[in-house]
Amino acid sequence: MKVAGKKEINKKRSLGSGVVAIFSSLKLTIFLLITLALVSIIGTVIPQNMLRADYLKVYKESTYATLKAVGFLDMYHSWWFVLILTLLTINLIACSWKHFPRTWRFFSHPTRLLDKILEKASDPALVWRRSWKVMPDDPATLVSRLEGLWAGNWQWSKHDGEQGAEIHYVAGKGRWSRLGVYFVHLSVLVIFAGGIIGSVFGVKGYVNIPEGEKVSTFYTYGDQRTPIDIGYAVECRDFSVEFYESGGPKEYSSDLAIYDNGKLIKEKIIEVNHPISYKGFTFYQSSYGAYGGVVDLELNFRETGLVLPLKLEVGRPLRLPENWGWIEALKFEENYMRMGPSVLILRDPGNGIKPYQFWVFLRFPEFGKENGKTAEFCSFKNIEQLYYTGLQVNKDPGVWVVWIGCLMMILGLYVAFFMSHRRLWLRLACDPDNPKRLQLVLVGNANKNQPSFELEFEEWAEKIKSWD
Repeated sequence: MKVAGKKEINKKRSLGSGVVAIFSSLKLTIFLLITLALVSIIGTVIPQNMLRADYLKVYKESTYATLKAVGFLDMYHSWWFVLILTLLTINLIACSWKHFPRTWRFFSHPTRLLDKILEKASDPALVWRRSWKVMPDDPATLVSRLEGLWAGNWQWSKHDGEQGAEIHYVAGKGRWSRLGVYFVHLSVLVIFAGGIIGSVFGVKGYVNIPEGEKVSTFYTYGDQRTPIDIGYAVECRDFSVEFYESGGPKEYSSDLAIYDNGKLIKEKIIEVNHPISYKGFTFYQSSYGAYGGVVDLELNFRETGLVLPLKLEVGRPLRLPENWGWIEALKFEENYMRMGPSVLILRDPGNGIKPYQFWVFLRFPEFGKENGKTAEFCSFKNIEQLYYTGLQVNKDPGVWVVWIGCLMMILGLYVAFFMSHRRLWLRLACDPDNPKRLQLVLVGNANKNQPSFELEFEEWAEKIKSWD
């Protein structure tokens, strides 16, 4: 029974060691990082958290359904993305748990004595011996000089040897730099924690604000029916957009003002990547659209040559004088058929003539003149366009945790790559070949930046040589 019990224990230990080996594997780390990079590229290529109507402008209905089913439209909240981060977190903890005890021995059990084993195992370039031909008249003076060596930020201690009358010194600096890699691991976990806090307690949505109007609610991308109260009002005072000659938008911005309890608190002209924030909510310039305006037209009658100037409100029909019927600007397009600002006109001449529609173009005001099938044509002169600004609303309580993690990572990387643990051992004892002589042995070690430490080690040796 005892043998069977030991076998069962050994089997459980073997299974546990195997699980730890898998999760602390460097291969797993590389695989997870590559996978995370690839799916992040997907999240960059495919826009995230857009409205269904916006996706259908780019993808077919079947493609949209597939992308939504696999989580590519809200990738950073999908179960498989969370799984990747969870596995990477476990991997970092397992790696740190596996290697930390060996690192901690430099703090809990430092090597204090320079014995023959350490001396032989050291790099020959970092081992220096000095023997005095005769015993110094006052060895205490030499000891005093040795203790004066450890100036600056070197921490040193003095120890008695195990082989008779020996004096050992051990000095070091930068010991905490060995913890730099673990600080980097911790920073990654802090960043993950910030992301989880933002994912669980944060909210992301959108709101469209017409020029001159205020809103105090917004909608999430997942629920476009239930408004979420902001707690204050956001006003779009003005919206401006510049276009390329081709008609495409060049840049656009919104003049926003924030009112809390009716009092103006904050105002800013925001652009893409230049948001405004208040009480935990951040408003990003995301999109815009036209919702109305006043169109300046000239209605030209071919037969009489009469030109009738008109001002039409988009979406509102206008009755013309005499018996000339009705005219209406149905809608405005910023770049219809890549021909620039355009308006769709509905014309009802009356007198039994069938109503018809046609486009007029600001860049081509005489475009309709070439159509000789109608008794009249319109020239598009100007438009006082009204816009709404589309804002992305984001509340992320974990963003400061992420920033703290990033600062921790920068500090940890600096310590891990640019700082090193440097140690010096010095043994003062009788020369084993001649007991009447006093021998000094100096040995050094650095875990990084070895060439720089060799130069520093040579300076120590030269300083001791100058004592003759």
